[in-house]
Amino acid sequence: MRILHIISGLGVGGAETLLYRLIRESQVDGAEHLVVSLSSLDIMGDRIRALGVEVRVLGMRRGAPQPLLLWRMINWIVAFKPDIVQTWMYHADLFGGIAALVARQILARREKGANRIGLLWAIHQTEFPTVGAGPKLGLVAKCCAMVSAKIPDLIVCCADSAKANHIRGGYCAERMQVIRNGFDIDLFRPLESARTRLRESIGVDEETPIVGIVGRYHAVKDYGNFVAAIGRVHRKLPKCHYVMIGQDLDWNNRALHDLLEEAGVSGACHLLGPRDDLQLLLPGFDVFCLSSRSEGFPTVVGEAMACGVPCVATDVGDTALLVGNLGPIVPRENSEALATGLLSLLTLSTDEQRNLGELARQRIRSLFSIESTWQQYKQAYGAAQKGAWQCAESRVS
Repeated sequence: MRILHIISGLGVGGAETLLYRLIRESQVDGAEHLVVSLSSLDIMGDRIRALGVEVRVLGMRRGAPQPLLLWRMINWIVAFKPDIVQTWMYHADLFGGIAALVARQILARREKGANRIGLLWAIHQTEFPTVGAGPKLGLVAKCCAMVSAKIPDLIVCCADSAKANHIRGGYCAERMQVIRNGFDIDLFRPLESARTRLRESIGVDEETPIVGIVGRYHAVKDYGNFVAAIGRVHRKLPKCHYVMIGQDLDWNNRALHDLLEEAGVSGACHLLGPRDDLQLLLPGFDVFCLSSRSEGFPTVVGEAMACGVPCVATDVGDTALLVGNLGPIVPRENSEALATGLLSLLTLSTDEQRNLGELARQRIRSLFSIESTWQQYKQAYGAAQKGAWQCAESRVS
């Protein structure tokens, strides 16, 4: 099977990480891939190239119509002759979807009896973007909704909540299917050395409890909520430290610096910025925290669980389905509830924390493996090639 992926960019994020994992898992089945980034290469592009997969950069710029780039994309699709074109996120869905439709027609005219190109859109955001929340993204999402019954054969959502919200936003319900993200439990696993290594790297002693959080500095991640919560925790557990990992999570971020100073926790926080070695850092946490006001199916929570780390998270997207009964799920934008959840895990005994972490890893292994996700995508690809968009959904209880 030949699959051409079109994605908005290749920075570190949930969709980009899933793309990388699907490619790696599918190579066992002999799948061939070509990845096109609309904007830039970035960290995940390098990682995908390391798998032996060609990655191209289209070089789109924001704000200006670029018809020549559309024609270049069409030519790339025609030359590759994919069985499937899968687009990732709104801009790629719209731009890549149009390109794939034109390429499909060109190939059908050139080669009688040629295999039909199946087209999948991928949605990895819970909330449907409104024009008010962000004019450009909202407009693109609205355009996608208007043509969702015409362009894609299937629309794959990472969470039930994402599907429901996009249907309310105008997406064609009959073409939507939920396939949840899968996790690499061989890469993300407990490491005995991680605890010591992490604490040595930030200059704290072996017994220091650490809460970790991972994600870019963005309103949707609600770092104000996190900082307010750890301010409450700090007053009760002053020995606890906090490791923050992600784009713009560094001391050059004045807004974040001021938040930490106002909460009185700057001395207990360690801002590591973006990292590409999460598999070595996550196992060193005692507790992982998700403070977001919106998510789909948060990749990093599953990765932390696979590393045997108990999690407290806000009740957004399908996070509660992911965590199950193995960690506190609290209302979003409620720092008091988030602090209470953190304290409930931090005050467990070492054995209780370890047992909870082991159960969390077992849950990921049994319900959310990347192997299962790849098999579901293979079935969706087959349906898309046939133009059959009413597929049985995957459900996890």
